[in-house]
Amino acid sequence: MGANKAKLNLDFGHGGISMNFAKANDIQPRDGAESDWEVGTLRFQTEEFEDFPGISQHKVDDGRIKTVAEIINDRIVEWQNETGYDFDRLMEITISAAFFEVVYFPYNLPLSLREITDEDMVKIEECKRPEKMSQIHIPDEKIRTLTSPYYTILNEKGVTSRHLDPKGRMTKSLGFNAYFITKHPALSKLLDVMKDEEDKINLSLSCEKELMALANAREKAGKTALIHITDLMSEFSVWENSELKYLNKKESGFKDLREAIWRLCLFYHKNSILTEQDYKLTQNHELMQKFHNMVLNAGVTDDSKELLSADDCSGLLEHVSCILENETEESVKYGRLALPGKNKTKTTFTISNYVLCYFTREAIRNLLLEIKRAIFSDDFCKPEFILLECPLPLKGLEKVAEDVFENSARRAVVKWDGEARNDLSSSGIGALQSLIANNVPEKKKTKKLPFFGWIFSKAS
Repeated sequence: MGANKAKLNLDFGHGGISMNFAKANDIQPRDGAESDWEVGTLRFQTEEFEDFPGISQHKVDDGRIKTVAEIINDRIVEWQNETGYDFDRLMEITISAAFFEVVYFPYNLPLSLREITDEDMVKIEECKRPEKMSQIHIPDEKIRTLTSPYYTILNEKGVTSRHLDPKGRMTKSLGFNAYFITKHPALSKLLDVMKDEEDKINLSLSCEKELMALANAREKAGKTALIHITDLMSEFSVWENSELKYLNKKESGFKDLREAIWRLCLFYHKNSILTEQDYKLTQNHELMQKFHNMVLNAGVTDDSKELLSADDCSGLLEHVSCILENETEESVKYGRLALPGKNKTKTTFTISNYVLCYFTREAIRNLLLEIKRAIFSDDFCKPEFILLECPLPLKGLEKVAEDVFENSARRAVVKWDGEARNDLSSSGIGALQSLIANNVPEKKKTKKLPFFGWIFSKAS
């Protein structure tokens, strides 16, 4: 092992692919001591990665996969040469919702119409064992299998009901719901290229490392929902005593907020009188609600799209809030935000903070309600804590989450050695924490390795 030791995490995250590293500040760093390690990140920003999660499920380009692998490989080796650090052979790979799918599968044990016995419960519990679940044919490679804590039974009238303890009930079948988390085919191909039998690669779901890095002691010990919101999707998981019980995603995120703000700005552009008269909206909740629905339901012509795009309005996202602060005639006149024009040019249009916050709060509330319905419809009981992570400032996000879930909610901040780190993903921090917590010397390796294997050949 070289004198300069480093740990590596490849994060296939919500915002793309990145290389997260921890460099030892000491020749013999203490296991788990974050102060003995310096952390950082490098993003892979080339055209080869722009649509990587969007590669067709049915046709994976092997040549492109090889190119992506080589780019990652070359960048890692370049970093090693620049810094003089050698990576350990053990690498953590973390995978976010952009790179996996959740497949729902209802499993049933057929019975004649009769009372459920202890023997039936033993049989159905056997079916939940990992080795049994792995026998169920699901397309693509499975990362994880989760089963619902509830059982489903079908009565003589053909009505399905769910129970935590169905023993003693009359039924024609006994079953449960299973969820298979499967890797995207393109990612599976890439990971196959990276594999070598003598190297060690830990493959984890991003949420597993995020919970480790973000949750406090109470949240790890209790039942916690971890919600990660990005532009294009939302990933949400439910944990009990730090054990993953449920994981899913929705193809909705801040893009809905972006569209709402774009539609609002477009409406102000078309109705310039609003700049002078939107104070009336801030004083009447019913009027504000009608205005909100009218803006979101209005048709948008091609000419309107040419006038203003959602990207033109993206700068407002840094100022939006979920908190509706009362406005006076004086504050609504002077405490306003300027609306952008085409290509983010300056305009004479302005908008009330209250109106902007109302549209923001409603968009976030609707998104969280979608997530809540998904969690609750999949048979899992209410979480005790809500843990939120998102890239936008969004003042008041926790309060909206508390109102929706009727539980304690907080916004998580990722830290390393007690210092907040906005430059690193929470999954990357969690992965590096795992690596330094198990800092074990590796034996020398002499075999020449293909692709990723030879990255680690320096670590000898």
